[in-house]
Amino acid sequence: MKIKPSEGNKTFCMAPWSHTYLSPQSERRLCCASREKAEWATQYIDGDAADEGSVYNPGTLKDHWNSEYMKGIRRDLMAGKEIPQCAVCNDKLLNISIYRDYFTKTLFPNKVDEAFEKTRDDGYTEMPPISFDYRIKNLCNFKCRMCGDQLSSSWEAERRAMGDYDMEGNADFWARKENKPAIEKFQAEVAEAELWEAVKNGTIEEIYWVGGEPLMWEIHWEIMEYLVENDLAKNVWVRYNSNFSRTTYKHWDLKEMLPHFKMVQICASIDGVGENVEYVRHGIKWDSWIQNFKDYTFLNEKYGDYGIAFDLTITTPGLFCLKEMLDLALELDVHTLIKTTFAFDSSIMMCPQVLPRDLYDEVLDDLLEYVTPKVQNTKYSYWIDCLVDLKNRQVFSEQYPDWEEGLKNGKRRLQRVDKWRKNEGVIEKIYAQNPKVLEWWNSVDLSQTPEIPTNII
Repeated sequence: MKIKPSEGNKTFCMAPWSHTYLSPQSERRLCCASREKAEWATQYIDGDAADEGSVYNPGTLKDHWNSEYMKGIRRDLMAGKEIPQCAVCNDKLLNISIYRDYFTKTLFPNKVDEAFEKTRDDGYTEMPPISFDYRIKNLCNFKCRMCGDQLSSSWEAERRAMGDYDMEGNADFWARKENKPAIEKFQAEVAEAELWEAVKNGTIEEIYWVGGEPLMWEIHWEIMEYLVENDLAKNVWVRYNSNFSRTTYKHWDLKEMLPHFKMVQICASIDGVGENVEYVRHGIKWDSWIQNFKDYTFLNEKYGDYGIAFDLTITTPGLFCLKEMLDLALELDVHTLIKTTFAFDSSIMMCPQVLPRDLYDEVLDDLLEYVTPKVQNTKYSYWIDCLVDLKNRQVFSEQYPDWEEGLKNGKRRLQRVDKWRKNEGVIEKIYAQNPKVLEWWNSVDLSQTPEIPTNII
């Protein structure tokens, strides 16, 4: 059975017909938001998903694109089925705007009919991948609180220095000494070649530059230069998720390259202002960052409202500078892409739902009272929708039976990192903006919580 979106199919997404994703650890997934389970491919080595005895065994794009797995995904989506891999979109786990709409309604709406016409009943498609999210490496100069080592080499270096890696179990399978060189070799020799092939044969229509920090990658600058010099840029959308700490590299300057492209969207990651964001996004220098951002607002004149935009992930400490964040967005007349920190369990201290319900509601009601009169009936009214959606989410005590244990473990981990980074007392200073929140934080008693075991490499 095949049902087109125009016929009522609400789960169809163009990504499996157009987009290909590869993580810095050589995992292939439907997109960066999809939630594949470990059993589908032997190269899936994300976190504790690897099975005992797993061997790093990545596959090529050619093998993956019309694999049995991908054909099954296409069959299900054409039939209008809701699949677990798409839970982030189906259940709006991160925000009220869903990634599916970007592929199906914004980027490739003119290819939906083609996808149905060029896909056999078994799910095999004649359409090649034309949108690439290839995270060639985890090289990054920041250690953002809601990120981690798989997407940041600075996080990885810190974890190694702190002795946090477990080389006996499978939680850190990708970081083992026998796997790390193999991953780097595959990414350099196979992944980079696949990306270059799509660039040079002219099939590529969109590149999503995201890392790690893509503006630190030489391949980013080489490909961008190639597209400009060979008059191919005019056919290509480029999209960035960047910490935007730098916009030049060697002899290259991003400002000179971007105006040549068909469409540009820079999602500049920022989660607060001033000292607050310098805590959350460890490595950022606020004054130089905001000047970098202002230097690129010219993109909105050429490419529309999202030529450059704030890419905001709401964190718990970030709640206490959202007012300033909104005021800055209004002052600069720029849009904000808003999502919340995701939590797999109750130990994620950066997820706002860690707060008790009464404090959670109080903080969000205060924000809504401030935000509503400023943006109501304007193009920025989505701020209200995002905050209302956030308020309607379950807090940890409503989701997890063991939430108190998770809270203690999470606080101990955070304090250990704070001590290592010489950030002791900063989060208490942030929470002191609401005395009730500070009182709650200080009430989380760690005296009976054992130290986190470490395995020195």
